[in-house]
Amino acid sequence: MTPVDTVETYCEKGIWKTRWRGSTKPFAIGGGKQHQVSQGAAVAIWHGVDHIVTDPDGTTAERNSYRYRREAEPAA
Repeated sequence: MTPVDTVETYCEKGIWKTRWRGSTKPFAIGGGKQHQVSQGAAVAIWHGVDHIVTDPDGTTAERNSYRYRREAEPAA
């Protein structure tokens, strides 16, 4: 199984949602684009992963990497 390392914010049938990339189920729904982008960024920052915002036409509107957080933590 591929590791989940990207959060995706996208629009489906006019409703903005956020999910782990590769998942079919969103973990946050509604509230408009800016709300979902904020939710996705917060989760990506917390987990130290990438956040991708996909426009309704399927193009990538934004890509942010928060991997520096993961690299800054000491190894267990």
